[in-house]
Amino acid sequence: MILELDIGNSRIKWRTLAAQGQAVARGSCSRKEVSDGRMPWGDPLSAPGLRRIRVSNVAGPEIAADLDRWARDALGIAPEYARATGCGAGVTSGYREPAKLGVDRWLALLAAWHELSRACVVADAGTAVTVDVLDGSGVHQGGYIVPGLTLMLNALLSGTSGVRLSAGPVATLAAGTCTSDAVLRGGTAMTIALIERTRSGLELPLVLTGGDADLLAPWLAEPTLLRPELVLDGLGLALP
Repeated sequence: MILELDIGNSRIKWRTLAAQGQAVARGSCSRKEVSDGRMPWGDPLSAPGLRRIRVSNVAGPEIAADLDRWARDALGIAPEYARATGCGAGVTSGYREPAKLGVDRWLALLAAWHELSRACVVADAGTAVTVDVLDGSGVHQGGYIVPGLTLMLNALLSGTSGVRLSAGPVATLAAGTCTSDAVLRGGTAMTIALIERTRSGLELPLVLTGGDADLLAPWLAEPTLLRPELVLDGLGLALP
């Protein structure tokens, strides 16, 4: 059995894989749970046979140390951390310094190329929104990083007294007739505009992942492939 972790800036996604590669359990949790020593994937690991832990971590060394300690004490194994490299799994990095590309972006590119083997746009809509382009040879053409929807809205509202956002997905992108609608629809429209501008005129498929992917997907042009576990899918390619 293999435990795979996608440690993001806000939350952690996890899943366990059987020997044949199929997922047998999955979930998500806050980073604080792990920092406090509460590992929500503990029960699925009660069965014998866990042999590896594969990790994508963009949250820094402190949470990695917490995970290392737990893995050593509870399981007697050391987690394996993916790293962005110059090339791998058919993909060539477009960064001048490949190691400085976020590992989550790198893994998403690997997984998208593995599935499509063609030029595409890869967008991860999380705490930050990243939008990257792969050409038809698997060469990364670079990308964009902007604040995620929640981060963008919170930054705006922190200086706007009395504004409260209504919960739930955006039902329309029409101009808002109250401040909360104007803010939420405006932030959503800006994020969509970046993604669509990136593939404008290229007729490329979009591979979409991240916590806000479900909110954005209805407003994006086809073909849009929703892949909630894209970063996790890349772990097996980076750490076979």
